[in-house]
Amino acid sequence: ICGDSDGDTCDDCSQLGLLYPNYDGPDSDGDGLCDAGDPCPETSEAADECGVCGGDGPEEGLTCDGTPALFQLVTSTQAAYYYFSTVTINGSNVDLNDWVGAFNGDICVGARKWDTSLCGNGICDSPVMGDDGWPESSGYMLPGDIPTFKIYDASENAYYDAVPSENI
Repeated sequence: ICGDSDGDTCDDCSQLGLLYPNYDGPDSDGDGLCDAGDPCPETSEAADECGVCGGDGPEEGLTCDGTPALFQLVTSTQAAYYYFSTVTINGSNVDLNDWVGAFNGDICVGARKWDTSLCGNGICDSPVMGDDGWPESSGYMLPGDIPTFKIYDASENAYYDAVPSENI
């Protein structure tokens, strides 16, 4: 009977037909991990925290998927959208790599990369997640709550508190 007796995700009898942990099958890059269990079978370099072989991890201030670190959230089944015609930092329009995040206190409840070319007639929405009763949405918006917003300036790797030009 074949199986993985040494926990390296390779079938220990893949070529001999016997349970033999020292012969796990091919190791193309010679790093001691069989190809079936090696995240980088073509190179002896290790995968970074984002799973990129020989990578350096996420850019400073960002997660592996490119989201600003403070703008991580879990999607809720309860959501509303706030619409903005203009978002600026010190009077200048934000760049397409900048982000707008919605917060309930210090909990991020929504985020959107601010590429106005993807918005309808230049008016963009910002999702705001509500508490739907699941543990992952604890602390999200409840009826009557008003979110605050932050802007992430990608070129400066900096966050700014957003100030509305009118009441929301």
